[in-house]
Amino acid sequence: MSIDEEKRAAGAPSHAGPATDTSSAAAAGSATAAGEPAPKKRPKRGWIVAGVVAAVIVVAGAGFWVWHEQPSFCNAICHSPMDYYVETYDSGDPQLGVTVHAKAGESCLDCHTAELTTQISEVMAWVSDNYPMTEDGTMLATGKQFASEEFCARPECHGGKSFDEITAGLWGFAGNDEKYNPHSSHQDMALECGDCHKAHENQVLVCNECHDLTLPEGWEAPNVQ
Repeated sequence: MSIDEEKRAAGAPSHAGPATDTSSAAAAGSATAAGEPAPKKRPKRGWIVAGVVAAVIVVAGAGFWVWHEQPSFCNAICHSPMDYYVETYDSGDPQLGVTVHAKAGESCLDCHTAELTTQISEVMAWVSDNYPMTEDGTMLATGKQFASEEFCARPECHGGKSFDEITAGLWGFAGNDEKYNPHSSHQDMALECGDCHKAHENQVLVCNECHDLTLPEGWEAPNVQ
């Protein structure tokens, strides 16, 4: 080797670096990884979906129940025979007993209790198109057939007054002489509430079959029917 070649060999940088301890580096990396918090697990999507579905069902059920309490529910599907009842409820006609109830904020189910067995039988009758109607085809029953003292004078109605308390306040009704009281009839209680009081028909003062009494507002005498 010449002198120049020896100098070049002596001055050339070495490309061999210091030895690396790969096992130590791996151990350090493992230690670092061990010190980090474990990644959070994502909540299962199925539980979220189930919760949303349950919430929707609850809200829908609550909304349905509120609608179920409204008169509009009655004829939403059962147009026959319920259309006439809802129409008269909304009419504001002073001759109809239902108007007084509507103005007082009373709805159908405040009088007609929604018992499950009754509703099932009503649905079955409607599906089979097997239910009785009045001769004019508007109602299931007339007021005379339906309105009894047991039904009309329940303690939860009329401000909690009993039938006797209601009767006591009717002497001299509608500006008539104090000796007249339609609930204290000389016919010895032969009349039922429905003979005079009618929710979806014109109310009639049966007393005027014989007497000539002043009629309550919106009422009729029997001879004008």
